[in-house]
Amino acid sequence: MKRVEQKTIFTDVTYWNNAIVHWLAIVIVFINVGVVVLFVFFRQPPDSLLKLQYNVFFGTSLHAPWWNVYFLPAMSFIFFIVDLIIGYILYRVQERVAAYIVLLGALFASVALFIAALGILLNNSVL
Repeated sequence: MKRVEQKTIFTDVTYWNNAIVHWLAIVIVFINVGVVVLFVFFRQPPDSLLKLQYNVFFGTSLHAPWWNVYFLPAMSFIFFIVDLIIGYILYRVQERVAAYIVLLGALFASVALFIAALGILLNNSVL
């Protein structure tokens, strides 16, 4: 009998075709767009100031114009893009777990953004 050698061929999936990267990116973009939609839907009149920071001891400690709330999703999107690039660099040098952890950090930052957005909306009695 002739022995047949089986060669295992591992196909390397690129970073942009990886399912974990796709799902994390979709969830992060969905959260960021959801926060922007929340701010647009529950918008305050332009002449009033929003309460951006509330302290239990002193009450409201930071007021700002209505358009300042859009800095939160903008910074989250910039953070996501930077993490996506860092994840790509790590993935390219075969550090896949580190690339996933960096993207999970962007996901946790987006979840924190969503919680902060809900806090701003609740402090301004919009919901």
